[in-house]
Amino acid sequence: MNSIYYFFNFIIGTCLASHALVIYERWPERNIIFARSHCDNCKSGLSLLDEIPLFSFLVLRGRCKYCQSSIPAELFLFELIGGIAFTIIDFSNKNGILTSILLFSLLLVTISDYNQQNFDLLFLVPATLIAIFYNQFSNYNLIDWISFICIISILGWNVFKQKMGSGDLIIYLIISSYFSTTVANFTLLIASLLAIIVFLIERNDKNQSFPFLPFIFTGLAFTQFLV
Repeated sequence: MNSIYYFFNFIIGTCLASHALVIYERWPERNIIFARSHCDNCKSGLSLLDEIPLFSFLVLRGRCKYCQSSIPAELFLFELIGGIAFTIIDFSNKNGILTSILLFSLLLVTISDYNQQNFDLLFLVPATLIAIFYNQFSNYNLIDWISFICIISILGWNVFKQKMGSGDLIIYLIISSYFSTTVANFTLLIASLLAIIVFLIERNDKNQSFPFLPFIFTGLAFTQFLV
């Protein structure tokens, strides 16, 4: 029974991730509901079968069926990570709904950060409000506070030295506030390990900047299974 439950949650997550990608794409025109999806290359309108998360990409082999131009693999990866992030969410209670809204908000920020290393602050409003009004600070013990202060001090110093963006610090604060320092620290650890692996594989210039929020969101998606 749990397997079926997790499977349907995963499907819901991929659909939410797909919708987040649509919102990001249409955000400049503020037309996120009525406009029909189309191929960015040939502008052909997409049918419902062309827009099934994950499945359509695999069936079409990553190419538009009208002009055969490549569909960015990042779209598939965002849908996959989105599916994983929502897999164990309980949508039947208030906490599950709040968590899903917070994750969706963070996913929008992540997509924007990946594409332009910047994001519209409006994307972050839902997650920020939920983190403020449903914070877990009252449940912190001494070790939690020490860990929390140490990490935000380190992140804050790196932001001050312009070695990382302020968005990374804000997301850490949101995760720490709503979930716990344990979740936030595991998320940061996994994100850092993934970033190092990608950096070594791609052999990037050490002075080249790259978006870190996608690694943080991926770390959060997997941390939910661990903590």
